[in-house]
Amino acid sequence: MIRFLSSIRLTIALLILIIILSVTGTLIPQGETPGFYQHYSPRWSGIILGLQFDHLYRSPLFLSLAFLFLLNILFCSSQKLPAKFKQIRGQIEFNPVEGRAGSDKKFITGFSNWLWLEPDSLVAGLKQKHYRVKIEEASGQKTLLAQKGQLGLFGPEIVHLALVIIIIGGLISALFSQRLTLALSEGQTADLPGKNFSVKLDRFATDYYPDGSVKSWQSLVSIIEQGQIKKQKTVEVNRPLKYDGLNFFQMSYGFDWDQAQVELEIKGTDLAASNLTLRVGEKVQMGPGLTLSLITFIPDFEIDEEGQPASRSAEANNPAALVQVTREGQPVYRGWLFYYQPDLNRVQSQPDFNLEISLKKFEAPVFSGLEAAGDPGMNFVWSGSILLFLGLLACFYTSYRQLAIRVQPAGKPVLVARCRHNQAAFYRELEELLGQRPADRINSARKK
Repeated sequence: MIRFLSSIRLTIALLILIIILSVTGTLIPQGETPGFYQHYSPRWSGIILGLQFDHLYRSPLFLSLAFLFLLNILFCSSQKLPAKFKQIRGQIEFNPVEGRAGSDKKFITGFSNWLWLEPDSLVAGLKQKHYRVKIEEASGQKTLLAQKGQLGLFGPEIVHLALVIIIIGGLISALFSQRLTLALSEGQTADLPGKNFSVKLDRFATDYYPDGSVKSWQSLVSIIEQGQIKKQKTVEVNRPLKYDGLNFFQMSYGFDWDQAQVELEIKGTDLAASNLTLRVGEKVQMGPGLTLSLITFIPDFEIDEEGQPASRSAEANNPAALVQVTREGQPVYRGWLFYYQPDLNRVQSQPDFNLEISLKKFEAPVFSGLEAAGDPGMNFVWSGSILLFLGLLACFYTSYRQLAIRVQPAGKPVLVARCRHNQAAFYRELEELLGQRPADRINSARKK
């Protein structure tokens, strides 16, 4: 099982599957209603909804693959770490010599004699080239370990750790992130589920450019906890309010047409023209036994596919009000009144009802569209991204180099040289270093 989880083949297979699912997630619109997918793709809607591809990055399939990839990275790293820690501590296997340096007699003889005759001079030369040096003597033999760029040795593990942190952050975000949309009018307060505080919109303002286009929205928002204002800030686009793990963003604005107020002009043969102002759902007495009701208001009137009145958009492009008049509880007038095109008013009335009603004004309270977003995994993702950048720097720009020499009075000296990157430069450095040895003493020692 461990062998399977640490397999490179598994890594490649998981990466391919995750990439395929990620591409699928960009092709399929996310977070829509089931009816949308049945209309969007009738043939595949069952699979999309069954596999939860409408929320793909929270689907059990995607989360399972991400978790398996997390385990794969952990097992791959854990298998290599013990050997690297031994290497750092100097637990070197001197049995077969390694690399070009190990098979070159010039390196073996030169460094071995230097270590035996002038260890302090060798240490000084290595430290001059920024090596960390350690010499041990035991049982008549000398062992030297010099290394630098240890961070480069662990570069791949740092990258793996960064990926682990990013994946954990992504899983936390997928499982526990929150996104709530709030539409608040001035003075309105909204409670947040699972939180012990509420949000109040104190003031909303819209700034415009000279051509009339929107420049910015500004919402003065208060956080109210236990009846007291804990925090207050003007929220603008890209300037959120942060509180208790949530960021409150300014997203949009609009009109609360459910709270619309209209002004109606009423004319009749036996009645002087008069104006009445009322809100949606409100009723007023027009006269003895006559009651006028504003049933609904639609800002952009249209007839939908099912033949029902609906609003094409939230903008007041074709405003219309549905009005009804009753006499002693019986309807005598009912119809749609259009603001821009009163000639198109659709009215049904009793023959003896001789009043004419028209829509003269309308207004609705402005609301601010806020989004409350909480993502507890984002800090993990940012931390992992920074660590990933450092790990890549360590992999590609920090070269781990190690020189280990063991000499003893009887027996062949052994030299081990290791380098993760640019071995040619490492061997040139060894040659330069070997050129700094006390040549006279080494030559005299050879003659003896």
